[in-house]
Amino acid sequence: MCCHCQRSLEFNNASSIDHKTLAESKSGIGGFKITQVMSKFNIGRFLVLVVLLTLTEILDQVLVGGALNLISCTVRLTTGILLSLFFTWLVGKMMLQKLHVFALIWLNLFVIRFLSNYIEGYFFTSIFTSFTDFIIRMSIALGISLIEGVFIAFLITIEAEESLSVSLKEYLSSRSYGSWIMRIVVGSVVYFPIYFFFGMLIFPFVAVYYSDPSLGLKVPGFEVIIPLEFFRGFLYVIVLLPIMVSLKDNGKARLIALSLMLFIPGAFIPLIQQSSLPPEIVPFHLLEILADSLVYGFALSRILSKP
Repeated sequence: MCCHCQRSLEFNNASSIDHKTLAESKSGIGGFKITQVMSKFNIGRFLVLVVLLTLTEILDQVLVGGALNLISCTVRLTTGILLSLFFTWLVGKMMLQKLHVFALIWLNLFVIRFLSNYIEGYFFTSIFTSFTDFIIRMSIALGISLIEGVFIAFLITIEAEESLSVSLKEYLSSRSYGSWIMRIVVGSVVYFPIYFFFGMLIFPFVAVYYSDPSLGLKVPGFEVIIPLEFFRGFLYVIVLLPIMVSLKDNGKARLIALSLMLFIPGAFIPLIQQSSLPPEIVPFHLLEILADSLVYGFALSRILSKP
């Protein structure tokens, strides 16, 4: 064998050994395999995803009648980057078929980012001029979340054969139906005391803004707040349970996924995009909902876990 061929063979063998060693190594953060993260992260696709999500966010700004300027476009770019980072991590932890990933992402984006916040906005603000306006905005949100779900699922997802319905059936079989019904009810109910506790902590700092009718903010009575927040808690349980099912890592990954889903699409992005809110109250509400998300995410990760 010629020296050149022999050296090439030795190099290929060494490369194979290096790749095998790399595949067996683990990172220091959470014990995730390096190659698993690298194989699921493609910088080119990530940048394309950022661009597509940013353009979709700008489309949403136009459709709802918002002004396009440097600030609004910067906010929409920030939104595209945050969504891309979060969902690249989240989808990388799943082993579901593309179509099932799409359904899961679309459902969570629509319910947590739009539906839940729009329902609260309908009762706590004057952002919607009429119920017809509310329905129009919900229709736009349905389309925007669908488009973003397609981009996220088909740009990030790796090839996998696992079915969400099969995984869900297997997960639910770990407990009786009665136990799951009770846990769904508890998960729905527990949201209100968490929401109320942190809301009361920041209320002294924002009360003056809610008492000024010219700002379009209002606080309804408890006869509205309690059933409203129970319903929002129920929505969160229904859409976050499949997220837990789809994640193969236990413990920390599920806690992080639930908390970040509640905070990033559910709170941070809506607050930075809502230009009608007095800027003075935004930091307080961000701290409030960050605490909400961490505590409620932890609670759900325990309540909805397998035995």
